[in-house]
Amino acid sequence: MPRFLDPVAGFGVTFATMFKKANTEFYPEEKKQVAPRFHGRHVLNRHPDGLEKCVGCELCAWACPADAIYVEGADNTEEERYSPGERYGRVYQINYLRCIFC
Repeated sequence: MPRFLDPVAGFGVTFATMFKKANTEFYPEEKKQVAPRFHGRHVLNRHPDGLEKCVGCELCAWACPADAIYVEGADNTEEERYSPGERYGRVYQINYLRCIFC
């Protein structure tokens, strides 16, 4: 095919897509269905009384395949209690740039 017909071929693609139905989602009005196992972003959860659910065991950091979680545990004292157990997560960091949302 001669090179001067290349723009005509491009217009053919444009005209072919002009008459197809648009595949658009109207987000605020029509929300997508969320998968039942979707947990969202990782956060440090708390009990209703305000204490952290993290007990500083560092198992989540050990199990993370992307090495995106860093937890440094410390001991609770009677004066300052952060979690119901004897330990709490003093440093709890999640690197979302490394996280693969497994």
